[in-house]
Amino acid sequence: MSAVLNIGNTTTEVSGLRPSPGEAGIVRVSTASLLEGAPPVAVVDALGGACLAACVVPAVRDRLRILAAGRGPLVFLQAGLVCEVDFHGVDASTLGADRVANAVALAARSPGPGMVLDCGTCITTEAVDAERRFLGGAILPGRQLARRALREYTGQLPLVPLAEDVPGALGRCTVDAIRAGIDSGVLGAVLRLLEQGRQALGDAFCPVWVVGGDGPFFLRHLPGLRAAPAGFTLEGVRIVARRLFGDGPG
Repeated sequence: MSAVLNIGNTTTEVSGLRPSPGEAGIVRVSTASLLEGAPPVAVVDALGGACLAACVVPAVRDRLRILAAGRGPLVFLQAGLVCEVDFHGVDASTLGADRVANAVALAARSPGPGMVLDCGTCITTEAVDAERRFLGGAILPGRQLARRALREYTGQLPLVPLAEDVPGALGRCTVDAIRAGIDSGVLGAVLRLLEQGRQALGDAFCPVWVVGGDGPFFLRHLPGLRAAPAGFTLEGVRIVARRLFGDGPG
């Protein structure tokens, strides 16, 4: 049985080639668990047949190659495998597999130009035009990563928990000042990036699909965004896998 993996910095998704409604059929495990002791059963089972993996963690990629040795073929997603989206206009040699998968899922879902806002450990944008050409995007630290950077690279600043609301610009204590700086700042940065991306696409109102674990925060505070269906990035991997493994068109 063929399977697909979406391996992010924090979370890994496992599924078969045919999607199920909503969250059904998607198994989620921590990416760290792929490097510590016995790997999760769902991942081991996925490697028993043909498997396409979108992986942004090199150490996990190396571990999966070892686990898959002598079993079903294991292929790692990269732009060179994709014909559903045209990546020739950019340098795709270092393009993350998650961003490749997002672009494929976006092209399959939006008949015209569109963007993906992926809100995880990092925040990324991916833009695809009406001709299914990948135009590029942006990468910036996610809210949690920015908080960790402040804690690790300063002498006194604390690690501030994530919150759904954003305080005013003038924080009255250090915690609120950090939340104002990071959370208000990232909202402003994302808003600017989306405006510029839409301008480059020539459509000020093209859809922006939001994915990732921190997506609800941005959907709450930035109007006009769309919540992507569960497994959006994974669906991009599936589309390519179904073509590669001969299980019908995406």
